[in-house]
Amino acid sequence: MTISFMQIYPAKAVLALALVEQRVTWLETKRIEQWERSHYLSRYNLAYFENAARLGRLWGLFEESRLVASAVLLDEDPRWQDYEKAPAWYVHNLASAVDKPGAGAEFLHRAEMKARELKKQFLRLDCRTGAKKINAYYEEKGFLYTGECEEPFYKGTLRQKKL
Repeated sequence: MTISFMQIYPAKAVLALALVEQRVTWLETKRIEQWERSHYLSRYNLAYFENAARLGRLWGLFEESRLVASAVLLDEDPRWQDYEKAPAWYVHNLASAVDKPGAGAEFLHRAEMKARELKKQFLRLDCRTGAKKINAYYEEKGFLYTGECEEPFYKGTLRQKKL
């Protein structure tokens, strides 16, 4: 079985959105507060993912031709403006297929390898403050607590992994 990590093109952005929608439903059934359906899906819609793909920022983990995990990887993130200015990739909208345990972790591993290749010093992300399960997951993956961020409708915990 071939597993590949690559950029997703605009025509395939709908696949990333489908993973996000699937993950939102899964989060709801597990009672994990991370992505509130109406707010999240209205902001992170097909146009958002297509634009990220056009800009070369939408990445995917493929098993053969099936997308099993995806995220938007940014070089800058305003949520981190008060922190060390260092070359980093900022992980947003990470979603994996619910029937592929470990796909999210594998995506993060591949993103980390690619970030090192690109001379990045950190892999950074945020998740909802108070969401114990997702914070514990990222802690287990080596993403250390760095601080907090706040926006309308969202208070997040900033986490980073030094590469």
